[in-house]
Amino acid sequence: MVKSFAILALLIKSVFALAQLTVLVKEDFSDNHLGWYEDKDEHHSAQIINGRYEVTVPSSGWLTYIYPLFDEQKDFSFEARFTQLEGNAENGFGFVWGYDEQDGMNVFVVSSSGHAKVWTSDALRKDAKEWKRTDAVMPMGIPNVLRIEQQKGILKFTVNEHELFSMEALPWYGKNIGFIAYTKMHLVVDDFILKSNVKINLPEDLPTGLVKENLGSGVNSEYDEVTPKISADGKVIYFTRKYSPDNSGGIQDASDIWYSETADGIKWSKSKNIGSPLNTQEVNNIVAVGQDNNTMLLVAANDFEFFERTVDGWKSNGMLGIRYENEHNYFEASQSMDGKTILLAVKSKNNLFYQANNNEKDIYVIRKGTDGKWNAPVNLGPVINTTGNEASPVLAADGRTLYFASDGHPGYGGLDLFMSKRLDDSWTSWTAPVNLGPEINTYGFDAYFTLPASGDVAYLCTAAGGFGKSDIVRIALPQSLRPDPVVLVKGSVLNARTNQPLQAHIVFEDFLVQHQAGDALSNPVTGEYRVVLPYGTTYGLLARADGYLSVNESVELTGDSSYVELIKDLYLVSIEVGETVILNNVFFEQGKAALKPESYPELDRLFAIMQENPTLEIELSGHTDNIGKPSGLRVLSKARVDAVKDYLVKKGIATSRITGKGYGGSKPLQKNDSDANRKSNRRVEIKVMKK
Repeated sequence: MVKSFAILALLIKSVFALAQLTVLVKEDFSDNHLGWYEDKDEHHSAQIINGRYEVTVPSSGWLTYIYPLFDEQKDFSFEARFTQLEGNAENGFGFVWGYDEQDGMNVFVVSSSGHAKVWTSDALRKDAKEWKRTDAVMPMGIPNVLRIEQQKGILKFTVNEHELFSMEALPWYGKNIGFIAYTKMHLVVDDFILKSNVKINLPEDLPTGLVKENLGSGVNSEYDEVTPKISADGKVIYFTRKYSPDNSGGIQDASDIWYSETADGIKWSKSKNIGSPLNTQEVNNIVAVGQDNNTMLLVAANDFEFFERTVDGWKSNGMLGIRYENEHNYFEASQSMDGKTILLAVKSKNNLFYQANNNEKDIYVIRKGTDGKWNAPVNLGPVINTTGNEASPVLAADGRTLYFASDGHPGYGGLDLFMSKRLDDSWTSWTAPVNLGPEINTYGFDAYFTLPASGDVAYLCTAAGGFGKSDIVRIALPQSLRPDPVVLVKGSVLNARTNQPLQAHIVFEDFLVQHQAGDALSNPVTGEYRVVLPYGTTYGLLARADGYLSVNESVELTGDSSYVELIKDLYLVSIEVGETVILNNVFFEQGKAALKPESYPELDRLFAIMQENPTLEIELSGHTDNIGKPSGLRVLSKARVDAVKDYLVKKGIATSRITGKGYGGSKPLQKNDSDANRKSNRRVEIKVMKK
């Protein structure tokens, strides 16, 4: 009785230990999302058919494998159902693992004649290198479930729940698991399950029921579609198509940039080759499309080439002057929405775990300084970068949420997608990367994540079925996987007098820290622009073009945060005698003539315009609301005009070029019947007196 209790206790302990394992792979062969080898010719066939992996093995034998990410030093188990339908009953079939694609491997095989064997390339291991006769193996035509499990460094091999071998852990020569068969036979494999006690860092509200929506034949083709870049408003997707006969250099052209448009994110137009000069007969890789959809960054000879949209099409604006090292065959990069940050994944001697003979990349950041020059690459550090391969980094519109692919963080196999948030401005302090979960990550290739400013959906590349080897799909993101919300400001740049569209540079400034937060470009034909603004401050927004004065706007984003699309047209006033412009972003202390620091960027721009136009003379006019005595309001408004004039004179503008008047509340723009209207009436204007 005591012995029975002891056996029961051991059994419970064993079951409990296995119960702690996480299912990393559960393959029912409903599709080929894991990337199993498939091919067919006159000598052999390997096909996924009706939920099974069917193989006609050639006389030379056959094996296939995948690269699931797990720690072979920890407990694990993997199993599958094997059925030999035809062939010699003496031939072996089963698992291969730890294969180095040369001579190193381990195998656990059975034969329909009733034999089993474990074999390893390690010449010193004599544990079980000979066939063992067993009644556990079912005859030809009947399935056999083979399982290999490791507990505390001990391997156990079972067939149909019968343990046949037990031994110390075998060496892994490579990081793969797969299937093997000796000589000619017809073999069927299904129900492959891999478990491990590796802890995967998952989001709190683990998403379920997520559906990857293929973008359809308008975007995807029989060729590879990779590196998608979605516009900030989600209306245009740019991507690279590989080895298409419609590429600039034909089928020999490694990759061209294509694009497709949508109104709702569901139906996409027939994709078009973007053409010259963006596409050449060389490899063409897109790094980023600007938030305005009027600028683009491309990879060019260990540097980046900047393009702008013009009336006549795209035009190169030259190289950024960035140099980086990359020893890897592949390279991925992206640019932040504000245009001030580039992320890139490369192999260099500055990698944290650099080894000359490995293929791991690290993610680096390159920042644009206040002087307009790009700084040297900085490694993101050990929270993000591992001994494995990090790839395809992208920074969300909020400027702090990073998405990237990695096979070095615990995941579900191959390159998994992860999310992390930047904690400070060092760019080396990050939250622990969160795996995006098994419904976004498959057990094969998942990478090239991109998302619009809304952050509620994402686009990525997957090898899981579709039109070609790699397709672009769309997936809704649960709240825990979204970036921080932002505001998408969009509108048109217009001539204030004619209302005609203008091309201009859009500048937005952070009033809180008094520096330029980013820039954009309006469409040269329509005048349309878009900029993305994170919450947490008040922004000044203006358009800049030669020969014009800008009517500047402000956008306060210090309250509750949710994604919003804000329409705000920007107006430019031609520098002509008699034209008037309101200085919207000049602020004073309450009831005083003292300028607030957030006024300085606006006044600095006025100073620059007067420097660029040395004959320009202006009149400043000050205005208030109607609260207070009229005489006092006139004095206050004149004092504020004098404060603006003093600022410009101290910067170097001749006092003779500036006159000023204070009108108090005598010339309101709006009725003084609300706080908003009274605020708009409190203003300083400039009038062109001499051109």
